[in-house]
Amino acid sequence: MCQSDNTALTRLSEPFRLFFPVGVLWGIIGVSLWPMFFAGALNYYPSLAHPRLMIDGFAAFFIFGFMMTAGPRLLGAPAFGSKCICMIFGLACLSNLAFVFNQLVLGDTLFALATFTLLLKAHRAYCARTDMPPPGFPLAALGLLSACTGSILLALTATLWPNATTYALGKILLFQGFTMLPIIGVGAFFFPKIIGGTNRHDFPETMTPNAEWKRRVRHSIFAAIGFAASVIIELSGHITTAYILRVLTLAAYILTQLPWMEFRRKERMHGLQLIFALGTIAIGLLGAAFFPGYKIAWLHAYFFVGLTGTIFLVSIRVIFGHSGRPDLIRKSVKIFAWVTGALILAAATRIVADFRPDLRTTHYIYASVLWLICAIVWLVFVAPKTKPPKPL
Repeated sequence: MCQSDNTALTRLSEPFRLFFPVGVLWGIIGVSLWPMFFAGALNYYPSLAHPRLMIDGFAAFFIFGFMMTAGPRLLGAPAFGSKCICMIFGLACLSNLAFVFNQLVLGDTLFALATFTLLLKAHRAYCARTDMPPPGFPLAALGLLSACTGSILLALTATLWPNATTYALGKILLFQGFTMLPIIGVGAFFFPKIIGGTNRHDFPETMTPNAEWKRRVRHSIFAAIGFAASVIIELSGHITTAYILRVLTLAAYILTQLPWMEFRRKERMHGLQLIFALGTIAIGLLGAAFFPGYKIAWLHAYFFVGLTGTIFLVSIRVIFGHSGRPDLIRKSVKIFAWVTGALILAAATRIVADFRPDLRTTHYIYASVLWLICAIVWLVFVAPKTKPPKPL
């Protein structure tokens, strides 16, 4: 077997190596739509294609890559087969390609198929497990279900079932449920690696969960109920109440599941960046609560800093750890402190744009350029380590 075949097989055996870099590329395309539109190089207004490329492309490829790499290992189940990985990857790429050409219904349908395929394979892995999953992972599964359901609803409301409430539900499930629930569900297990301290979601291998595992699962169920209740309240028109409940639910889960009392600031600079990213999620949600007329603007604090910052931090740990270069994790602290600062400036610029219509065009461009710079920094300093290591 030639070296290129070995490289391809290694990327498929560790799907993050394939999905993470491609996710950043989709993000770059999604953000670039705005400068292209204002330059006259795009023949449609990208307000609908842009968020789909950022969620179904940028965020989804990181979520898919992480779940397909870590999921089977944590369950003690067989890894995803290469055909399955290629199918999910291909469907997701075709979906985002459709969004690039503003074919939203086709893109939503293909993305729903991609997430449904992943859910089906995840269920089979769960049935074949030799260990119980971390108690926060049901939230990640619910996030995938939200993506699938949300995409289906968006496709249906654009074709067979034009209903405003259903359309709004689809947007909430895809844009927020798909990202928020995996962040806290997976984060409860993974974030202790960043902030240090005891991992309260790491249990000995067993098929018989103990009382503490069951207690943690109940916490996950309560978080899911809180999120669902906030969605119902938002659909009823009470946006302020809905977003306050949503931020309280997410904050309560994060604060009770992570070992914050063991956090050592001087030794955990990435932990400080993570705290800032999570805090920005809360700021974005609270901004949407108290300025409902500017909800989309404030949610960019969540998407620009909270989501992007968290994804970059987790990917650094995963990629450098799997490449056998943990020393690069510490070396990346200063670089990604600047990245975090640039993301904050991008979010602030984007928020101001909606409050100052006279500055909207230039601020959209400034925010886009800042995000693109951060993505390029990731591609330059992190992406090369996704290449499989050479065999000894």
